[in-house]
Amino acid sequence: MLLVIDRAAATPATAGAVLRAHRQPGDLNTVPSVATQGAATRYLLEDDADSRGPRLVARTQIDVALDTTHISAA
Repeated sequence: MLLVIDRAAATPATAGAVLRAHRQPGDLNTVPSVATQGAATRYLLEDDADSRGPRLVARTQIDVALDTTHISAA
């Protein structure tokens, strides 16, 4: 699963929504990945991601985030 957040949407509120969704119990067997150029949003996502579930991957480039998702899921 890949979520792309553009600069205008890269806010603490957006990061909070992503983190809430990440913490929801699910049986998707996927590694959530986020691509955003907003450094503050990436730091919030990386620092506050719940380590009990699948790892949340936050990258600056869409292609790298997508590749990381595929590698992590394998």
